[in-house]
Amino acid sequence: MTGLRVSTSYLLNNLSRDISQQLARMQRLSEDISTGKRVRKPSDDPIAASRGMAIRALRAGVAQHKTNIDDAKDWLGATERALMKAQEVFQNAADAALRAGNSTLSGDERQALAQDVNGLIAELVDLANTEYDGRYIFAGLKTLTKPFVLTENTDASGVTVTTVTYEGLDGSKQVEVEPGTTMQVNANGGEVFMQGISEAGNRNLFQILVDLRDHLLAGDASSTYYDDIASDVSATQAAQDRIMNLVTGVGAKVRRLDRASAKLSEDEVELEALLSKTEDADVFKAISDLQLQETVYKAALGAAAGIMQTSLVDYLR
Repeated sequence: MTGLRVSTSYLLNNLSRDISQQLARMQRLSEDISTGKRVRKPSDDPIAASRGMAIRALRAGVAQHKTNIDDAKDWLGATERALMKAQEVFQNAADAALRAGNSTLSGDERQALAQDVNGLIAELVDLANTEYDGRYIFAGLKTLTKPFVLTENTDASGVTVTTVTYEGLDGSKQVEVEPGTTMQVNANGGEVFMQGISEAGNRNLFQILVDLRDHLLAGDASSTYYDDIASDVSATQAAQDRIMNLVTGVGAKVRRLDRASAKLSEDEVELEALLSKTEDADVFKAISDLQLQETVYKAALGAAAGIMQTSLVDYLR
């Protein structure tokens, strides 16, 4: 009788262990199904967990590069809009210069044109001090400092601009748009507005407008007035060409960023798929396995109940 009880105890212990293991498997499968994840903590699958961490790091890098690109595109967009408005300034200046060449223009009309051009100079300074997200886009590396300062002189003819100075610091604002690939996204104010244009007698954008204004103020009392105005017409056209070249360069950078962003989006999809393959559960398989485990579990319970019943009957005998 004692031997029978030992044998029964042994069987019951094994069954108890098996039943506990079945319960643990069922619990795990239930969690796989409810969360959709096969790997929820490192101990579930250390190799897969480590790979998942690496994939997440790559995904974070992709997200950061996409953020960099979005910021760069916004910066370039602000630059493009400012340059296009500067183009309009010089279109208006060209129109004024063409009108100024009309010999029938009165002195008062020339003075009025001079004041219009004076306003264009102030407008160009405002555009050169364009801000994006609290930063001056044409300040080079000193983005928190207003880059252009104008000095005004008030006389009998009204307020006229005498000088425009650049207080920025030309430098390259580089943004990483792909791993190991950077792009300069800023247009330096010193290069854009203060660099001489050979087709305009090596005058910069501000000097072209200042000269036009001063020639209008001098009027035809100057023996070189009409030659000066003709030079101003050519200079304003050269300025428009210069600005359009800059706009074209900005557009090329935006298109390059669009291509980089599209590639990063593809990388993001691939990484998501790889992460899913690494960590996600096969829900349909998990459901099938759970049903099988439930069958095994019930069978184990039945076996345990049978052994216990047999043992009790034998004991009563």
